[in-house]
Amino acid sequence: METAKIRNLVFLSQSGAGKTSLAEAMLYLAGKTQKLGRVDDGSSVLDFEPEEQNRKITISTACHHFTWKKHEVFFLDPPGDDNFNAEAKLAAWAADNALLVVEATDPVKVQTEKVFAFVKEFGLPCAAFVNKLDREYADFDKAVAVLEERLGIRPVPVAYPIGKESALSGVVDLIQMKAWVFEDGQPKNTEIPAEIADRVEELRANLIEYAAESDDELLEKFLEEGELSPEEIVRGLKRGILEGRFVPVSCGSVAKLVGIQPLMDLIVNFLPSPVERGERVGQSPEGEEVSRAPQPEEPVSLIVFKTFMDPYAGRLSFARVISGTLPQEGVLLNPIRDVKEKYANLAIPEGKEHKPCAQAVPGMICVIPKLAETKTGDTLCDPEAPVIFPAPELPHAVLTYALHPKSRSDEEKIGTALARIQEEDPSLVVRRDEESREILLSGLGQIHIEATIEKMARKYGVKVELSLPKIPYRETIKKPKEGVIYRHKKQTGGRGQFAEVHFNIYPLPRGAGFEFVETLVGMNVPRNFVPAVEKGVRQALEKGPLAGFPVVDVKVQFYDGKSHEVDSSDMAFMIAASQCFKKGVQECQPVLLEPIMELEIEVPEDVMGDVIGDINARRGKVLGMEPKGKLQVIKAQVPLAEVQRYALDLNAITGGRGTFRMKFSHYEEVPPQIAEKIIAQAKQGEEEKK
Repeated sequence: METAKIRNLVFLSQSGAGKTSLAEAMLYLAGKTQKLGRVDDGSSVLDFEPEEQNRKITISTACHHFTWKKHEVFFLDPPGDDNFNAEAKLAAWAADNALLVVEATDPVKVQTEKVFAFVKEFGLPCAAFVNKLDREYADFDKAVAVLEERLGIRPVPVAYPIGKESALSGVVDLIQMKAWVFEDGQPKNTEIPAEIADRVEELRANLIEYAAESDDELLEKFLEEGELSPEEIVRGLKRGILEGRFVPVSCGSVAKLVGIQPLMDLIVNFLPSPVERGERVGQSPEGEEVSRAPQPEEPVSLIVFKTFMDPYAGRLSFARVISGTLPQEGVLLNPIRDVKEKYANLAIPEGKEHKPCAQAVPGMICVIPKLAETKTGDTLCDPEAPVIFPAPELPHAVLTYALHPKSRSDEEKIGTALARIQEEDPSLVVRRDEESREILLSGLGQIHIEATIEKMARKYGVKVELSLPKIPYRETIKKPKEGVIYRHKKQTGGRGQFAEVHFNIYPLPRGAGFEFVETLVGMNVPRNFVPAVEKGVRQALEKGPLAGFPVVDVKVQFYDGKSHEVDSSDMAFMIAASQCFKKGVQECQPVLLEPIMELEIEVPEDVMGDVIGDINARRGKVLGMEPKGKLQVIKAQVPLAEVQRYALDLNAITGGRGTFRMKFSHYEEVPPQIAEKIIAQAKQGEEEKK
């Protein structure tokens, strides 16, 4: 396969724009599939996972390819829902080009802006397709204007619709100045309708100007002659697209199979090949800049953008070839993990199926089974020519749930299941809370978490229930207490137990932790018992007097005591110390502390007031605001108890336009009326355990 004839692109859109349906239509019209796959009836060859078919949305990036006009088009179809933006970002990282699919009636939603940010981040040449022009109120010109206004791009229509709304029947190719109507997806040449002739001429004139602007030679000819040939228009537009000067916009309706072939022509004629995209810059294992050209004779290098755990084939690594020629079997170096990977059975992904291939050249998407150590985001390369292409930073998890296995069997299998799920989806964060012993799963949203739980049950037979994680409350004291004395004495025949300790207990500044000080004078207590006294206090700290939460920010001074030469022991002094602390802390005005989180929230200015009001309602404090481009950044501190589901709430307040990051800041005293409820709930929980 000739690299110059390869086109490699990622389909990007908001959920519901018809991105996957468009890809299915391309496969069908290119003769790759014998039947038109549909998302709504579960026959899609791209959305083949049960979770996708049930929800009728893409959850995991699908890969396929088709041949069109002697070119091979490899495409990635990632999710359009922002719960799975990590998948979309990794797909964009692997691709050469982007195709942005938008709805005619509502072309730019919040998610459109988010995925288009990936286009800008990776510098991808981009084309757009305005879909659903057969819908009521659909207007191509208005949609193009919205793309320009909201995305800040220079959209250049290369096609124009024939007929409006339900009367949509075809498109005009503005480069060739040919009109096409479609019957059952097949194009038929026709005359340009008189009612749109003036608009078509106007758009073609704009098209020629854009093409001329991209090339000095073409500009000179245009200024002299006022016209460019179709070939010259293609040349100028290709250069402008490659350099990111503008975005060609085609149009149609996937539902009516109108305008699909002209879009496929646009892909092979206008979007650059891997050769035209040029070198990809990486680095050596030592951190020096290294580049690889997309040529088959270069040292082989590829990036892994997706991992799939197949129940029969095991780990499948989906990779995009950057340089060199990858044979069907061999040895590759993973320079990130410093291991060599033996592989065999190279294949090309075709949705759920994989077709064996003899070799892969730059620009191709391939599947490599059973790599032992390689993970998503890794680079594989020639062992004699190491290079690393750093993976992008993925979106941060914003929602956390505790997982509770439903049975003993589920509990035994959950660790393995989560590890495999995490390999497939590196945006998931799994950890065990040391204090609560809960297994915590963090993701990008509610649907992300739910789909993960469904997949875990289906693929690994592990069923769990979800709950919000327990809040790690703390207890402390507000006033000191001196002269606390406790004697432990037990005589039951034979050797008894005796120990007496005298404590002073003091509050410490917030965040200071625990301090134990021994100031004994004389030999009332042998010094060898001091470690046991400290250990007894530390044991008592684990469960505070109010609700059983750990006690912090306390100083204990062990200044005196008594011992018995026969009955005193480490155990006796541990018990005495523990009881002495428990006795004394009751008289030190114990209070409940809660974790305070530091939030950095990015929102559009028009919703800033609503967000600030919501923060105040959550017992939060706004620390400051500052502009960031078109957004406002709000910095605030809010109790963790009030923001466990903040991802969902912020989404509702801002219409999905807000993002945030959250990290632990410090502990603060819980207001008395709220503390009473927490303490009562804790005591009720203890009673239920009995």
